[in-house]
Amino acid sequence: DVVITNPTHYAVALKYDQKANGAPVVVAKGADEVAFKIMEIAREYKVEVLRTPPLTRAVYHNTDIGQEIPDGLYMAIAQVLAYVFQLRQFRKGRGPKPGMPDFPIPPEMRRDL
Repeated sequence: DVVITNPTHYAVALKYDQKANGAPVVVAKGADEVAFKIMEIAREYKVEVLRTPPLTRAVYHNTDIGQEIPDGLYMAIAQVLAYVFQLRQFRKGRGPKPGMPDFPIPPEMRRDL
């Protein structure tokens, strides 16, 4: 589970069930005050909050709550989840500190400001 942020305007909470065969699902998303509340709750429950502005905007504008990540964003979200796993391993002393990857976003899904 992870929350990706813009970081000031958007937040998207994602859940991935490794036992299910589906893609990660958007469980919450919001702008402005709602985004801030999503980030606040995530931190309270120790869910990773990552600043990924272009990816967050793309997911926010191309999904609905309860929807799986679209195919075009699947690779980027897979990289987010892998990064979060590596970060948790690092914090437990079980691996090197991971670098933040560049997340591939198809041009038609970008929502750059």
